[in-house]
Amino acid sequence: MSGQWLQYGGKTVKFKVMALAALVGLSAMSAKAGELPEGPHIVTSGTASVDAVPDIATLAIEVNVAAKDAATAKKQADERVAQYLSFLEQNQIAKKDISAANLRTQPDYDYQNGKSILKGYRAVRTVEVTLRQLDKLNSLLDGALKAGLNEIRSVSLGVAQPDAYKDKARKAAIDNAIHQAQALAAGFNSKLGPVYSVRYHVSNYQPSPVVRMMKAAEAASVSAQETYEQPTIQFDDQVDVVFQLEPGTGQTPTTASSAQ
Repeated sequence: MSGQWLQYGGKTVKFKVMALAALVGLSAMSAKAGELPEGPHIVTSGTASVDAVPDIATLAIEVNVAAKDAATAKKQADERVAQYLSFLEQNQIAKKDISAANLRTQPDYDYQNGKSILKGYRAVRTVEVTLRQLDKLNSLLDGALKAGLNEIRSVSLGVAQPDAYKDKARKAAIDNAIHQAQALAAGFNSKLGPVYSVRYHVSNYQPSPVVRMMKAAEAASVSAQETYEQPTIQFDDQVDVVFQLEPGTGQTPTTASSAQ
């Protein structure tokens, strides 16, 4: 890799400064050759992680009904869903936070001696609920089971306004990249120049599945609602930045030669 020999205070030193992956602990040096300037520069990788306390939960609950014919199976599934929708209304869950249109019917076979025998039909209907009051989580799950919705597919925690946390993580990652570059430039008695290029990594955010945890010894002192662990949610961000380098204050570099 070529570099420049620059004259500083009567001493000739090789001036080629880069924040290698080993230096910054990340893979900032994965940048393509065309993304790097020919002159002195620094490559930094700024990272950040912002924790958020969940304020919403998404429930996916399913009713699965078997009957002799498809119409009967569908009717029974619809009745159970209607009962649960009434329960949700009583608990002040807005209609915009409920989706219950997913319905499918299918033949139900029994297999005997290598042959499939039609024994009826099965209707499956899914109800998805966005819950904005987490203290009602256990109540809504119990209500679903009492209404005959016999399978809780998933419960995940999230935040209602993820963009605010993404913006915060992005700003922190940018600040981290700048701080690293400034520290490295100062360490080499140089001055941080303008930004040459930026590579942004899309921020990572995934709702967290709820885990029910309760030890037998704690059962007497912990309420059912408190047994649902609510971990914080992490918003991770990363930005790779290439900065040009300038001579430090009071230093006038002169090119002596080029080297490989």
